[in-house]
Amino acid sequence: MAKKLVEAPPLGAAPRILIVRLSALGDTLMTTPVAQALRETFPNAHIGWVVESRCADVIDGNPYIDRVHKWDKTLTGLISVVREIRRESYEVALDVQGLLKSAVIPWLARIPYRVGFIDARENAFRFLTHPLPAPPPAPFVSGRNLQLLEALGIPIDPSRHRLYFPLNDLNRQTARLKLASLGLEPKRFVALAPATTRPQKHWLEERWSRLAERLWKDLEMPSVLLGGPSDKTLLERIAKRCSTPLPVICDLSLKDAVAVIELASALVGPDSFPIHAALAVGTPAVALFGPNDPFRFKSEPGITVLEHDLPCRPCRRRPTCGGAFTCMALITVDEVLEAVEKSVSQTKI
Repeated sequence: MAKKLVEAPPLGAAPRILIVRLSALGDTLMTTPVAQALRETFPNAHIGWVVESRCADVIDGNPYIDRVHKWDKTLTGLISVVREIRRESYEVALDVQGLLKSAVIPWLARIPYRVGFIDARENAFRFLTHPLPAPPPAPFVSGRNLQLLEALGIPIDPSRHRLYFPLNDLNRQTARLKLASLGLEPKRFVALAPATTRPQKHWLEERWSRLAERLWKDLEMPSVLLGGPSDKTLLERIAKRCSTPLPVICDLSLKDAVAVIELASALVGPDSFPIHAALAVGTPAVALFGPNDPFRFKSEPGITVLEHDLPCRPCRRRPTCGGAFTCMALITVDEVLEAVEKSVSQTKI
């Protein structure tokens, strides 16, 4: 199915382009600079995006996107979304995810030009018409996503093509009302987002409680625990340990929760979606990194990375510490408190 790239697929003045990034929340958000860069180069283009339904809020309302195609991850839904995409007559599909599921959809939709990197996993490159050479790691947050455009000769500028999370007035109003009900004022609290997808990325539960206590005692800054419905048990355990009031927010929609992040003085979280969201909405973030390499974030303004070098890092999804997760345990409350204080004080300048 695949062929060697001889020349870039033809893109006229008004091309019909499909971005393929199905999941996850943070990775979907990190792909949004692609839409902005495409729109600047092709202002008359029809730009679509196919995404899993649970991640659709990340791009619904994005001004650079003309059409969002949502897949519910069922076989029936796959057939439906492929038919929907086919009706749009896209000329080019950009597979920025590089998985079998992301490569198959534009192939089934019979999009003539299907572009992605040749090092796609699960032999997904076999479904591409234009497999591109894999680029070196990029030291900016949108990384390979923008590099895919660069490989096609489309201008990119990581300093301008930024993460974008669409919020509206209703999202912000809902967030303000929620904060008011908890006695919190905009830009006078710290959002703590402890939950993440893998245990090796978690910070110790008791340290979240101690951090909230120190934020109040040392900085007179209240905190709130922020997460989704599935995080409720974790957040309530942390709040129960805390000797100062530590409210829990886990009942908001994704957009409303990001609006809460926008209204925070700072956000603290492990390597997970909330730190990406903070970067997108301009809230200073303190990011706690352990098993993953944070090189993409280190040069980004508005984010402070805390990490401790160990010979076993990065282990990513294959920890070798027998469940000790030493890389995360080495991050102290004092370190995080100092980083939050510095981030908040720089914002006030």
